[in-house]
Amino acid sequence: MTVSRRIFTRGAILAPAALAGPALLRVGDAGEAAAAGPVEAPQAQTPQVQRRRVGEIEVIALMDGALQRPTGMLLGYDETAASAAATLAHRRHDPAALTLGINGYVIRTGDRVIAVDTGSPAGLAPTLGRWHAALAAAGLAADRVDTVVLTHPHPDHVGGMTDPRSGMARLARAQVIASAVDWAFTFDAAVYAASPREVQVGFDISRAMIAPYDAAKTLIAPGAEVAPGLTTVAMPGHTPGHMGLRVDSGRESLLIWGDLLIAPAYQFAHPDWAFALDADKAAAAATRARVLDMAAADRIMVAGMHLDFPGFGHVERARQGYGFVAAPWDYRA
Repeated sequence: MTVSRRIFTRGAILAPAALAGPALLRVGDAGEAAAAGPVEAPQAQTPQVQRRRVGEIEVIALMDGALQRPTGMLLGYDETAASAAATLAHRRHDPAALTLGINGYVIRTGDRVIAVDTGSPAGLAPTLGRWHAALAAAGLAADRVDTVVLTHPHPDHVGGMTDPRSGMARLARAQVIASAVDWAFTFDAAVYAASPREVQVGFDISRAMIAPYDAAKTLIAPGAEVAPGLTTVAMPGHTPGHMGLRVDSGRESLLIWGDLLIAPAYQFAHPDWAFALDADKAAAAATRARVLDMAAADRIMVAGMHLDFPGFGHVERARQGYGFVAAPWDYRA
C-alpha cells in the first residue's frame, strides 16, 4: 500500500499548515477567521503526570496531548484485521482515524533531572503542547532539567525545547544528548532537498527547535551511557539513528522505546504494519519485531511516546502478534 500525497498532506504529523517558515507558529489570517466564525477552544484536562520507581530511580510520565491522523498512514492496514486487533486489545476502533497520544518522560536520579523527549509544539494541534504544564504539575521548573535525551528529533519530540516565537531555548541549563546519525540526517541538505515539501516543513520545525542547543549538544552512538543506570539502545528505522533508553536500577528495569510503535491499537498485533513517516519502513518493522520479542521474553517493563498515557506496561505474546498489559499503579512513587 502506498500513501497518496493527499493522505500525507492531510495527515502527516510533520506538516500542518499552522507551522511553516522560520517563525514556526503563525496566527491564522484574520479574514479567514472572521469568515469561519468564532472557534471554541478545546477544554484542556488537568496536566497529566504519573510517577514510577525503577529501583532507586524515579521516572515521571508527562502527557503532552493527543492528535488524530488518517488510518491510511499505516502501511499494510486492513480494515478487517484492524477491527479484530482493536477488539482483542479492548480498544476503540475508528476506521477513519488513528488517535495518537504523545508522552514524554523525566528521570530523576541522584541530583540529575533528565528529560527523555519534550513533546510537541502547540501549533501542531490545539490538543498538544502541554509538556511544560505537565512538567510544572510534577513540581519541576524548566531550569531544573539538566539533560535532554532525544530518542529522535521529530517535531512531536522536541516541541518543548524552544519558544517558537522568540527562538530562545526553554530549557536553558540542559545539555542535549542525541544520535549523531539523526542530528546529521536532520541537517543534511541533500536529504532535505530530496524530500517532499510536507516533510521539509517537519525538518524546518525540528531544526528550529534544536538549533539553540547546538553548542550544548553531545552526539552519541546508541549504546552510550547517559548516567549510571541509563543506557541508550539502537532502534533504527523510524529515523536512521532512532534509539531507546534503558533504565536499570537494582533488580528492576524499564525500556523507554521512543517511537517503536506509533499506533498501539494495531501495531502490537501487526508489527509489520509500517507508519508513513518511518524513514526506513523495512528496518522499522524489523526493529519492532526484535524489540517486542525481547520485551516479551525478558519480561522487561516498557514505556513509549505513543502508548496510551502513561505508557508503562508489559509486552506479551498473543494469538495475533503481541499484546500490551498496562502496568499497575506504583504505590512506592
